[in-house]
Amino acid sequence: MDQDWEIVKIVGTEEEANIVVGFLESSGIEAEAESLAASEFPIDFGELAQVRIRVPAAQVRQAIDLLNQREDLSTGDEGDMAGEPLADGEESPSEP
Repeated sequence: MDQDWEIVKIVGTEEEANIVVGFLESSGIEAEAESLAASEFPIDFGELAQVRIRVPAAQVRQAIDLLNQREDLSTGDEGDMAGEPLADGEESPSEP
């Protein structure tokens, strides 16, 4: 049975899309990235530069709530779940 998917976020790069999809999936929400770009035609403007993050219609509200907690979509400011930035010279926990 096919389910309807809806766009919950539009980003500018495949890399950013992978991060957002990973964040949603790690939170238990099925997600996928949809891009109209083709590697043969590197275009960085208009709709061809957009990568759309889609989730099943039944999970849209939960996905939007999680994304809003992670960043304020109206201002681009990081939200409650974004974490604190590292101080200058401080290594991240994954670095040796």
